[in-house]
Amino acid sequence: MLSDSNIAQTKDRIKQFHKMKLSIQILPVPVTVKTVESISAQFSGTPKAPAPFEIEATYTRLLLAFEHGNLDAIEQRDWKIAAYALWYGGEKLGSKIDFLKYYLHRLKQQSLPSNWRRMIYVYLRDFKYRTDFPESFVILAKAIQSAFATPDLKSRLEQWRIRHEKFGLFTESFDLKRAANAFSDVAQYDWKLFASLTGLDGELSFTGYAEAIGLEILNQAISNPRKDTVKAVQQYHIADKHLRFSDKRVQVIEALLSPWVRNKYIPNDEVKKSVQEWLLVQFHDPRLPVHREKGWRFVGEPSLHVMFRWLVGESLDQFFAIIDQMALEHQWKYRKAFWKAYHEKGLLDAAWVALGPDAKYYAKKIFGDSLSAGELEGTTQGNQSVLIVRIGDLILAEWSHNGKCRAWKSDAKFCPPTYQAKYIGSALKAPSLQIVETHQQDGISHQGSENYRWQGRLADFIYDQTGIRIQQRDFRI
Repeated sequence: MLSDSNIAQTKDRIKQFHKMKLSIQILPVPVTVKTVESISAQFSGTPKAPAPFEIEATYTRLLLAFEHGNLDAIEQRDWKIAAYALWYGGEKLGSKIDFLKYYLHRLKQQSLPSNWRRMIYVYLRDFKYRTDFPESFVILAKAIQSAFATPDLKSRLEQWRIRHEKFGLFTESFDLKRAANAFSDVAQYDWKLFASLTGLDGELSFTGYAEAIGLEILNQAISNPRKDTVKAVQQYHIADKHLRFSDKRVQVIEALLSPWVRNKYIPNDEVKKSVQEWLLVQFHDPRLPVHREKGWRFVGEPSLHVMFRWLVGESLDQFFAIIDQMALEHQWKYRKAFWKAYHEKGLLDAAWVALGPDAKYYAKKIFGDSLSAGELEGTTQGNQSVLIVRIGDLILAEWSHNGKCRAWKSDAKFCPPTYQAKYIGSALKAPSLQIVETHQQDGISHQGSENYRWQGRLADFIYDQTGIRIQQRDFRI
């Protein structure tokens, strides 16, 4: 209890305090912000990581001490940053169960929140090592959960405890479903919100646990390809228009296309469109060599074939839309019906378009960046275009307007290549196969459309060359 003199002295000092003139801004703003951040870090953040040379030196000392059975000689400064050395170097200290138990025993004895936050950070950052060393990560996960209940640590690790309860970050089973589902159900596909909720921000957003969640989201899209699972892949795996995990490029592409590779998934037009458009934006058109060597490099042939099959339809739709505006209806509607019949039966192995200058200008205005087509040069009509298709080992070039349809075997000397950026008109009129034996010239003109005369002759020719048949009822208008 205070004496009377102490009470009087305290009252006097309170009066003096109230007479003081304090400035409105006691501390400069930067100092105030830094102080707030420092206090916040004590409860939820991770202490600053040591320099690489410090980690290497600590790792070397710890490894030597462990091999010589002399861990008691290690100084406190090394134990302070030991977490960063667990998965460092070729010989992983974290894989050595005896070392791990000794290290955790020291953590429990010292009961310092900063040491546990370091360990939590490293656990999440290097989570990929759980595959090779599951026993070690089970031990670490149990230790972290135990720390949450320790009186000396409970309040200072509260945020991590809450995150674990909500998302299961430290479950011994390494179950990632809760965290993966939270990205769509809780964070509504918002990465920044998700990172804030889970603590997977900064370096943690591009490594370890975050990457494992990304793989779980891919697996969900593979097993259950719906609009929401596909959207989760698209939103989770892109950061600032680039892949969040660059070494997962092939896995992302093949995961999205896998339902159609397996042929067990009845295509939902909305899902298919979303997948196709997203892949084209992120990795561009795989039919072009430049993109095949970059965005689509190492992607398996089955996945590429799915994309090629889809892009056949894309090229045809764009070509028909362009020619509908450029050519006379009576010239084109029968040709359109003929080639659509082959496409709808899945008989076109490839389709590519070469557009004249006027057609190209019009197409760019209509389709923008989604247009993939070659340029046609050396023609007298700027609005002329050519559709190049492959059926088996047969390549056909269908000209718009008054042009003929010509055909080559794919290994023929004058056969035009598919998926070329530029074509010269004369190359698409080079010597070709005799489509109608009774005709003196190669190719076939489009005479007798209303009676399906040229269509029947061309369909018979394709059948003779490839064994692939369609009937007149398939292309009748």
